[in-house]
Amino acid sequence: MTAASEMTETEPATGGRAAVSSSRSVAFCIVLASLASLIPVLSVRFPPMTDYASHYVRLWLMTGAIENPQLSAFYAVDWNVAWTNIAIDLIAVALGNIASMNFIGPFVMALGLLMAPIGVTLLNRRLFGGFHWWQLLCFILAWNSVYLFGFLSYSISLGLALIFAYVDDCLKDRGKALLFGIRALCAAIMLVAHPFGLLFYTALLAALQFGPSWAPLRERKAFFAATGRVLIAVAPVFVPLIALLLFGPPLPGEDNGASILESMRWFNPSPLRSLMLLFTYFRTYDFRLDIVYVLLLFVIVRETARRGMLQVHWGLILVAIVTGLLSTIMPTQAFDTGSIDNRLPCMMALAAVVGVRPNVAGRLQSAVLPLVLLVVASRIAFVEYVWVARSADVRSVENVLQHVPPGSAVLPLQHDIIADNMLAAPVGRNVGGIYKSYLHYPALAILERQAFMPYLFTGAGKQPLRVKEPWKDISVPEGMPVPVHMLNDEIYEIAPYMRDWNNRFDYILVMNADMPNPGGPMPAVSNVHLIADQGFAQLYKIDHAQPSKP
Repeated sequence: MTAASEMTETEPATGGRAAVSSSRSVAFCIVLASLASLIPVLSVRFPPMTDYASHYVRLWLMTGAIENPQLSAFYAVDWNVAWTNIAIDLIAVALGNIASMNFIGPFVMALGLLMAPIGVTLLNRRLFGGFHWWQLLCFILAWNSVYLFGFLSYSISLGLALIFAYVDDCLKDRGKALLFGIRALCAAIMLVAHPFGLLFYTALLAALQFGPSWAPLRERKAFFAATGRVLIAVAPVFVPLIALLLFGPPLPGEDNGASILESMRWFNPSPLRSLMLLFTYFRTYDFRLDIVYVLLLFVIVRETARRGMLQVHWGLILVAIVTGLLSTIMPTQAFDTGSIDNRLPCMMALAAVVGVRPNVAGRLQSAVLPLVLLVVASRIAFVEYVWVARSADVRSVENVLQHVPPGSAVLPLQHDIIADNMLAAPVGRNVGGIYKSYLHYPALAILERQAFMPYLFTGAGKQPLRVKEPWKDISVPEGMPVPVHMLNDEIYEIAPYMRDWNNRFDYILVMNADMPNPGGPMPAVSNVHLIADQGFAQLYKIDHAQPSKP
């Protein structure tokens, strides 16, 4: 293996016109892969992305729909409750006057999908010189479980961090004062987009200042010099962070008075779970297929390293190692935010692929580009197949909701998917072996029927949307449908809106109804009657003497 700085000095001399021609061919293929990746985005309106429907409806409300009298009775836009984690909210509001959600929805999906691989391409090109087939291969990582969870602001922030790191390296010789200001500005943008994106940007700055060589890990003088460079580079990052902490609104969860330590939760910690978390950025809908792509990347890196044809930027590899180790001890939840432990493995994977460049020689040089393009196309084709197949689930929900009149309150339930029946579930019902893809389909009741559902994203500190009284009494800032067999259980701590559900809601929407519920069937209730059954989705009417009120 060779440090990046050593290889890039000799590459132009050895490449010549052939290298320039090859770089242009790769650049064309990268553009082609970017456009092809948009096929799934443009083919379905609501893909099987866990959080997407809830995000879509929130953005729809914020771009004008909230002026509807029925919806304005439920919700209000309040920018004073969220200054961070709002990348897609700002984008939607900026575009709201000139575009509809038919454009804004796919646009934010495309940004979340493509910004990270584009950032990988730019930074890898900057560090190692020229466009390269490895950058094209990294487009398979565009499809990852965090993106498919619907964590769009976070996905966008990862790409921003890589692009800002690229800009930083381009401007590294422009003077310390200019760099300080640019880094502070970039950090402010990152903080608004997503706080974990800011963490990744900080780690990338540290990696670039550490440098491509591992000499600082072997020599004391080099170590102290690198440490000084790192501290100077990351200092501007704390300017917007301190400003937010001093003058911004409460962070998520702070309104309940809990400290950060009190808000932390570890769910089912185990060595196996920690190991699986490391694969977060490689997983999609079927781990058996995902592992093929993981093995391909591993074999390429291993074989080129064994043959002395792997270029390495050790600063980035060190970041990958550190974030990977830290991810195994991260809490699952903190400050009323879940999936905290899924964030660092994304940084680990991206830092690792940016920090290496495998090279090939001989006959493989002419064959590698079309082979890589075929691999990327196969990943896109699989996702397209899943998204088209699962669009039937969305249509099922839309069809049963046609029976819901405006102003109604809809209670979501589900037939659960657990480890015992996960393999029996249709492909795409589960994302990354962690979350069900349909959890937020009930938000379509707001979009299409002007009805109320209890867990649209309205978290203080994270989303600039709040629930009005009296509807706030039957809502939570984020949640998921209760399994049907727990309908009459006292689960008010995790789903407080279930208290007196029989009188507070008008309809029950059951999802994943075409699979048996592991916990048993929904208990019979005298005034609850099935009125629509579309396989995946069922709708029950709750009969009241008078219309229910929250």
